[in-house]
Amino acid sequence: MPSLPLPFFTALFLCFILLRLMVGYGRKIPSLLIATISLYAIQSVLLGIKWGMGGLPLWSLIGLALLLPPATWLSFLQLTDRLSKKAVGWTIGATVASISSLALAPAFNAPVLIDLTSVVVYLGYGLLFFRSATTRQWEWASHLPIDQMLPARQTQLIAGAIFSTSALVDLAVAADFAVNKGTNAATIVGTANLFMLLALVTIAVLFTRKPAATPQLPQPEAKTVSASEEQIVLVEALDQLMQNEHLYRDENLSLDRLARKLRVPARQISTAVNTVREVNLPQYTNGFRVTEACHLLETTDTPITTIIYEVGFTTKSNFNREFQRITGKSPSAWRKESRTSQSVEPA
Repeated sequence: MPSLPLPFFTALFLCFILLRLMVGYGRKIPSLLIATISLYAIQSVLLGIKWGMGGLPLWSLIGLALLLPPATWLSFLQLTDRLSKKAVGWTIGATVASISSLALAPAFNAPVLIDLTSVVVYLGYGLLFFRSATTRQWEWASHLPIDQMLPARQTQLIAGAIFSTSALVDLAVAADFAVNKGTNAATIVGTANLFMLLALVTIAVLFTRKPAATPQLPQPEAKTVSASEEQIVLVEALDQLMQNEHLYRDENLSLDRLARKLRVPARQISTAVNTVREVNLPQYTNGFRVTEACHLLETTDTPITTIIYEVGFTTKSNFNREFQRITGKSPSAWRKESRTSQSVEPA
């Protein structure tokens, strides 16, 4: 019975993680994301052929491997509306330079140059993703729809970890060939791919796991005494803005828009919500959405699928997850219980 190599599954799980960013975009899937996922799919096919039948030239796998980090970086920039001519120019220049090493290595009889280039490229992009996710408390995400801020940061950290780990594995393999003539190379690669696969499975499970339910809807009172008076006043103003203008109904609502409305820095709003409400901004916004959804479920016969989009959610899965987290019940159970309680009330 033929077996599939672990790198094949690893590439598929990495594609799955990238596809998580497609949530909320609907048909507006960025072109670079499609191209990047296609590159990962091609790589998985080539690796399967290489492991199963062999015969592929080494340069084809190495060349494709050097394209994956820059393609992933550019697709992420496009997803977060940060793609610029300068970023594209620098990335293309660095990619051309790294691939040129494939031609220079045989000419100078220096195969170690290929390994060194691969390590530098993967480690460099890994650190680039880490830096982007943590620089200035990732205020780069303030212009994104609020619900996409956290997934975008998580994806950057995951990509950074994967690329950095790949660089360290390549370095270990190169060292093994230099010292032991590659005796342990297969074991190193196999073990690394196994751990990578387990890590990606764990990430997938965590991303799809329902969070613990909380029994109460969010209350307007501050939950902590550590917040300053200025932060409490700011959150109260944000409460009024949400309630009066129903901004939460906008599925593309961003932190930048809230900052312009309140005329305060975006970082100040995020910090105030975290301190006063003890939740992040997406959870805070979803609290208003769920509150209105509960009201519609109780007072109207509007289908749940319609309510989802009326209150500002973009996907059914996110709506069900947040509704369960906030109320401790499913939307259908909430409607059924509210109708039952109304029917037993005395006239």
